[in-house]
Amino acid sequence: MPVFIDPRICDKQMICDLMKVCPMSAIYQDEKEGNVEIDSTKCNECLLCVKACPYLAVKLAKDTDELGELRVKAGRIKFNRDAHLSRIYGAKPSRIGKAELNDSNFQKKVSSKTPTLVSFWGAHSEVIAPSLKWIGRKYRGKLKVAHIKVAENPESRKKYAITTTPTLILFRSGKQIGRLEGVRHRETLRVWVEMKLKAR
Repeated sequence: MPVFIDPRICDKQMICDLMKVCPMSAIYQDEKEGNVEIDSTKCNECLLCVKACPYLAVKLAKDTDELGELRVKAGRIKFNRDAHLSRIYGAKPSRIGKAELNDSNFQKKVSSKTPTLVSFWGAHSEVIAPSLKWIGRKYRGKLKVAHIKVAENPESRKKYAITTTPTLILFRSGKQIGRLEGVRHRETLRVWVEMKLKAR
């Protein structure tokens, strides 16, 4: 069954879980358009990409004719991406605004005695943005939430071995005290943060 990635749903980020799970290295990012694409000459239709995409952007076609129809549809018909993601995760995805952290100020910013929850921002991160804002409000005074864009800060990405986004790392006085990878439910984040803040 041919596979198609709907560009109306895909967030077109550099770090994509689909690229990591594909055993045939058939998934790549088009340099011109920025779209994540599937090389049909390499794809063995194992369908791992269908399960890996947290946005449900990967579609199956019965044959090449239907694959062509999906491509035409994606180019002509408008699609409410926010409503689609709200149905999956129960909250409208949101942006972070200007990221507070970068390669130059990272170590200084996370060296505070007040724990700092750093979101390494990239593919799929917008889905957990509402949860991170909620965490920031809930633990105001006990915890700071900050963001760094991995695509723009290669040194930090390499230093902390970021291969999946979002990745959350909790720092206290410059040291890691917890790490969580991937899209998580808000309650999962709350319990994790609560446990790490109590640990000494």
